[in-house]
Amino acid sequence: MADDTLYTYIDSTGVIVPDTADIKTGVQEEWQAALGSDIDLSDSTPQGVLITAETAARKSVAINNAALANQNNPNEAGGVFLDAICALTGLSRDKASYTTVPGVTVTGVAGTIIPTTAVAQTAAGDQFSPAAAITIPAGGSTSADFVAVEAGAVPCAVGSLTQIVSAVLGWETVTNPSAGVIGKTQQSDASLRAKRRNTMALQGVSMSEAITSALYAVDGVTSLQFRENTTDAAATIDGITLAAHSVWACVRGGADADVAGALLDNKSGGCGWNGSTSASVVDAFSGQTCTVKFDRPAEVPIMARVTVKLLSSLTDAQSAVQNAVIAWETEGSDGLPGLRTGVSVSPFDISTAVAAGTTGMLVTKVELSTVVANSFAVASISIALNQIATLSASNITVVVA
Repeated sequence: MADDTLYTYIDSTGVIVPDTADIKTGVQEEWQAALGSDIDLSDSTPQGVLITAETAARKSVAINNAALANQNNPNEAGGVFLDAICALTGLSRDKASYTTVPGVTVTGVAGTIIPTTAVAQTAAGDQFSPAAAITIPAGGSTSADFVAVEAGAVPCAVGSLTQIVSAVLGWETVTNPSAGVIGKTQQSDASLRAKRRNTMALQGVSMSEAITSALYAVDGVTSLQFRENTTDAAATIDGITLAAHSVWACVRGGADADVAGALLDNKSGGCGWNGSTSASVVDAFSGQTCTVKFDRPAEVPIMARVTVKLLSSLTDAQSAVQNAVIAWETEGSDGLPGLRTGVSVSPFDISTAVAAGTTGMLVTKVELSTVVANSFAVASISIALNQIATLSASNITVVVA
């Protein structure tokens, strides 16, 4: 007789997905109960094939139900389920943005109108259109902003936007004296889960968790460090000098005015400020103009040398490792944040990021160095609270053992 407990998938420990062998045993017992214990259940028999198919169907239902049940867990949820959980505390997913190329030089016949549907592209094939319709003046040359056709991190280096795609009569040349301001893709589930964990006190004020939550909720902020001095005298805390009764924040990303506004709205009344960056903010209730101070982290460029053993001859080790590390640096992954303000860099973090983001290779060693020192070692790189490590693709070397 079938064991009904095999289909109890939720208990006090959480959601359980039964072992496939146990499910198959249960199905076989059902067939024996219905047709006799002497029935041949070999996989090669017609009934064996049907039992295998039923086992696969029940397994898929169990997996689907477990995945659905786990959408109630903020640390496992994804998609619209994660969006709904974040909405409970007023948090939302960062939307995709478009690369903007400022001051693009456009030449042609005076009076020519270049519509927003017109397209120019780089040699790499990345396409851009005018942010607004352009009318070429009497001088035959003007400048205008262009926006990428596709959302995300579409590159546009200085002088790379030179090809006219759309046949607009009178439009002769296009070039960009300035590099594009890179856009971004829609925030991933992993990144949003990390952001939620950093903004749990978004609806509070004054406490350090509430202040950091408000800062993390500022558009563009990716990491930060926060300290406060509650004493009556200046003090050096974790290497940072703070005035009496003051707060200090070192914030990566976000506009100065937005960061300052978040600090002003959430710090305790009467607290002073510390930092080399300042912004004037008007208090919405009193009308007073306040000068808010904070710091921006100093960048510490680092290098990584990753040694791998290829398990597949089809793997492009250089590109695969670089892409995995850069993706981890900017977006992080579940349980493994990327490079952050005031956090030291470990070769084990990079090794884990490569292992999670690639296939067909085995990481055997990761060595790190600062660009200044240029001396690789299998050791962590210390980062002060007011610093952040940076790692570009050109500083990632891959060695195939």
